Amino acid sequence: MASVVATSILRVVAHGTDLRTAAGMLGAVAFLAVWLTFAVRLYLVGIYRNERGLLLRYVHRSRLLPWSQVTGFDVRTARFLGSATVRNAAWVLTRDGAWETPVQQRSRLVGWRKNTGPVLSAADFDLMMARLREAHAAVQAGGGVVVR
Repeated sequence: MASVVATSILRVVAHGTDLRTAAGMLGAVAFLAVWLTFAVRLYLVGIYRNERGLLLRYVHRSRLLPWSQVTGFDVRTARFLGSATVRNAAWVLTRDGAWETPVQQRSRLVGWRKNTGPVLSAADFDLMMARLREAHAAVQAGGGVVVR
């Protein structure tokens, strides 16, 4: 990607465009690249599972938790800047502690909300938790995980 941008700017400069215009084009392309990366990451936020473990994907980072470290799942209050919010979130319990996932359960209560990540209806949230627990039980039994 960077080489394509650099080649394009060199062509523009070679054809007589001044350096200020080329730098402006570079700035615009860089802004679009950062914005598109953020938009894609925002779209992909969630919990992903496979035979190796769970991938907790947030906007700015991802965390891979191997099945050998996962001890269970829980529904707890979502946290925002260290304080409780009005929504519940799925938490992954591991040998090293509990990790809040970005997936939350919809709430009609008024108060602090964290708006990064999927917000599921109660039925969908319960179904997701059941599927995570089934996957964990299958791994514990030695049968592996069926990824759908």
